[in-house]
Amino acid sequence: MNEAKNKNLFIRVSEQEKTIIEQNAKRCGLSVSEYLRQRALGFMPRAVLPEVFFSFNDKLDELCVAVEGKITTDTEEKISRLIDRITEELILPKRERLVV
Repeated sequence: MNEAKNKNLFIRVSEQEKTIIEQNAKRCGLSVSEYLRQRALGFMPRAVLPEVFFSFNDKLDELCVAVEGKITTDTEEKISRLIDRITEELILPKRERLVV
């Protein structure tokens, strides 16, 4: 359910803090509001990855296809787990523990 976002919160920050928040939001490809909302709700937004990462990922996928059936099942599973860990660490959003 997409709840309407029609309530405001106002916070005071120093000029330096404002700059840092804006830079962090930009690195993540988010508005300042969305960046702060995610952080406040316990998420750690990921920085937008450079295009070279996606090129690397495509090459890794090509390698997996090229070696399919030519390597042991164990090695194939290790490669698959490695790709999953890379994806988890660099792409998927990470939820921090909330302090309630």
